[in-house]
Amino acid sequence: MKKTLCVILVTTVMLLAYANVSLAAYNEAPILAERVAAGELAPVGERLPANPLVIEPFEEIGTYGGIVRNAHRGPSDNTGYYRTVREPLVNYDNMLIEINPNLAESWDVSEDGTEITFHLREGLKWSDGHPFTTDDIMFWWEVQNTREIFPAGVGANWIAGGKPVEVIQVSDLTVTFKWAVPYAAFVNWLASGQETFLPKHYLSQFHSNYADVDALEEMAKNEGYTDWGQLFVNRSGERTNWRSLGSPTMDAWYMTTGFDAPILISERNPFYFKVDPVGNQLPYVDTLHRILVEDIEVMKLMLMAGEIDYITRNLWTTYGDLPMYIANQERGDYRIINTHGGTPGALNLMFNANYEEDAGIAALINNYDFKKALSYSIDREEINDVRFNGLARSGHGHFHYENPGYVEEVDQRYIEYNPELANQILDEIGLTARDANGFRLKPDGSQLTLIIDGSTHHQHHSAGGELIKSYFEDVGIRTVLNVIDRGLYEAKREGNQSMISFADLADPLIPLEQTGHRVTYVMAPLWELWFESNGTQGVEPPADVIRLMDIYNTLAPATSDVEVRAAYMREIAQIWGDNFWTIGTVGVPFNLSFAKNNLRNVPADGAHSHPANPAIYRPYQWFWK
Repeated sequence: MKKTLCVILVTTVMLLAYANVSLAAYNEAPILAERVAAGELAPVGERLPANPLVIEPFEEIGTYGGIVRNAHRGPSDNTGYYRTVREPLVNYDNMLIEINPNLAESWDVSEDGTEITFHLREGLKWSDGHPFTTDDIMFWWEVQNTREIFPAGVGANWIAGGKPVEVIQVSDLTVTFKWAVPYAAFVNWLASGQETFLPKHYLSQFHSNYADVDALEEMAKNEGYTDWGQLFVNRSGERTNWRSLGSPTMDAWYMTTGFDAPILISERNPFYFKVDPVGNQLPYVDTLHRILVEDIEVMKLMLMAGEIDYITRNLWTTYGDLPMYIANQERGDYRIINTHGGTPGALNLMFNANYEEDAGIAALINNYDFKKALSYSIDREEINDVRFNGLARSGHGHFHYENPGYVEEVDQRYIEYNPELANQILDEIGLTARDANGFRLKPDGSQLTLIIDGSTHHQHHSAGGELIKSYFEDVGIRTVLNVIDRGLYEAKREGNQSMISFADLADPLIPLEQTGHRVTYVMAPLWELWFESNGTQGVEPPADVIRLMDIYNTLAPATSDVEVRAAYMREIAQIWGDNFWTIGTVGVPFNLSFAKNNLRNVPADGAHSHPANPAIYRPYQWFWK
C-alpha cells in the first residue's frame, strides 16, 4: 500500500511539472493536420482528454513520421501485437517497479484492501472518436459473464475468496472493483498489461443482450460460425487475438489489415490520449508494419539484412545465434538490447500431470523418482555450451535468482549430471527389462516411449530437444521429439493431448507475475480447468496444488507487505520442489531485443514480462532520428 501511494505521489508531481501544457500548445502529426485542414477531423485540442497523460521520453523529444517494421507468424502469433500496443487502466514503468496512471488518472485502495476504485481521465475517446467511459468497463464485465462467449464463466483471475469480483459503476468516470477478500495486488496485475474494457458502442450490436438473437444467429451462420457467441469472439478478439479488425481501440495505432494479411498494418490513432512534455500528441511514428513470415529463420535473415526495425518476440531466446547477430550488426544497422529478467527456465520439461491416453505412461510421468532420474541424466553444462553460448545458469527455473520468491535449494535440486545414478534409480523403480535395442520397457513389458512436444517459435526446442532426447535414451528411455507449429502445439497442451512439452519460463523479477510458478494447462490442463470453472469442470487437484493456487490467487495478493508476499512466494517454490512436477535445464537471466540504430527512445534497459513488454518500453514515443 505504501509503495502504491508513493507511486501516485511521484506521478502526480510529474504531471504537475507539465501542467503548463495548454490546449493552444498542443501539436499533432502532419498527416493529421492535413485532415484537420480538410475538415475531416477536429483540432487536436478537442480530440485529447481534459488531462492528457504526459510522457517523458526515454532520451529526447521526438519527431513525427515513418514506419516501424516488425515481423510475426500470423494469427498464431497474435499475442505479440497485443504486447506491443495494449493500454490497461494503470501501467508499470519499463523496469516493472513503479505503477503509473494510464487511462485511469488515479486510483484508491480501501483500508481493508477489498475495494479498488479507478478514476478515468475526462474526455477519453476511442479511436473512432466515441467517448470512453465506465460504460465500456461494465460492458466488458458483462461479456466476461456471458456463457455463450465464456462457457466456463469468469476466469480464476476474477475470483477471490471463492467469489467473483463485483464491478460497480460509480459514475461515468469512476468504477470500483469490490472483492470478497483483500486483493491489494489487483493493481499490480492490471499494470502488467491486463485490460478491463471493450467498446460497448460498437460490440453491443453483436451481443444478444442488445441485438435480436435470431438475427445474430443468422449472421453467425452466414459467416461460418456455429453461434452468435463465436461471432462476438471474432468481432471483439476476446479469447483469440485480443484485437480485431474494425473494432475501435484505445491503442496508439489501430489495425487496418488483419493478422493473416501479408503485412499487418496499424495507423496512428487520432484520438490517442498521451502527449510529450511540449504538447506533441503521441505517437511519433505514423504506422506499424508486422510482416507475415513463415518461420523464425526468415526473421533472423530479415533482421541481419536491415529489413526489421524492432523485434523481440520470437528472437528473444535465440541465445545460440548471438555471435551471428553480433557479426551482422553493422550490415543490419541494429543494436542488441538485453532485457532484464530473462528466461530462468529456457528449456523446461513440463510433464502433463493429467495425461490420460496411456495409464502406464501417466503413472511414470507422475512418479517423483522417475523424474528425478531423468533430471540426473541431463548434461546441463553441455546444453549451456552448445545452445546458449555459456550464457545460461543451471536450475529448474521457476523463479529468477533475483526474485524474492527464489529458493536456491529447490532450484538446484537433482541438477548434477550423473547418468550412473539415473540408471540406478530407474532400475530401483522397476524399469529393469529392456528390448532388443536396449530401451527400457514398462513394468507390464510393453514399449516405453516418451513423446516431447516443442514449438517452432522457440528454436531451441528443436536443437535443445535433440540433446534431451539423447540424454534420456542414454539411460534407456526411448524418446520422440515432436516439434510442431505453435498453434498445434498450444492446442495439444490445452486439449490434454501432450504427454510432455517444452516451455520457456520467463520471470519479470516481481512476485505474482508470470506463470512459471503457477498451475496452468502447460502441465495440468484439467487442474487448470477445475480452477477456471470454480470446480464445475476438470479434475480436482491434490491439496498441495490447491494450497499453491490459494496462495497465488488469494493469500499473497491480499497483502501489501512485500516481505509477507515474498514469504508466500517462497512457499510456492517449496511446493514445486516437494512435488517435482517439472524438470528445468538451464536459464538465461536476460532476453534479447533488437532495434535499428536510428530508432530512438527505445530504452537501453527494461524488464521482460508477458504481457507487459514491449508496451512498457513505450513504442508510442519511439521515433526516427
